[in-house]
Amino acid sequence: MKVYHIIKNELDFALGDFIQPKTYRLCDFVLKKRQIEEELENVRKDSFPNFPSRLNCLFVCYDMDDVESWVSIKSSIYRNQFIILTLETTEPVFWFSAESYNMYFNGLRNDLHQACVEFWESNRVIELDKLIDREGITIGPAKIIEIRPAFFSRERGLEMMGTECK
Repeated sequence: MKVYHIIKNELDFALGDFIQPKTYRLCDFVLKKRQIEEELENVRKDSFPNFPSRLNCLFVCYDMDDVESWVSIKSSIYRNQFIILTLETTEPVFWFSAESYNMYFNGLRNDLHQACVEFWESNRVIELDKLIDREGITIGPAKIIEIRPAFFSRERGLEMMGTECK
């Protein structure tokens, strides 16, 4: 399956390389994000053990609309410049809606446990275009089939820079 992955503007990969899932530790996150990830993991272990852990996965986007959505959220982390990798996955991708935990993170709801349950339950939505703040999780390595530098600004949105590498 063709998907997209966003990385900081530091390319340690080449076309044809396989990008591996990343292992995260709860201490890698700060404050509210750590609280959310810890609860997501607890809910997964208790109620959804067949889904992969967010602490050992590769996060992917379904299409360029998803890329732009996530980059707009994370633009301060990536300092507005980043690289979009087009990947071919080797393992299934599980799709979820991050809407519930994003609302908690942004202070628009206060029931973290239920927000995390809703995140995992959102995988039951069959039509991917119905998922809000869609994010994919895969456990397998994925082959890099395209590398595109990009830039994001709130004023102009997502802009692809330079020539794509295929």
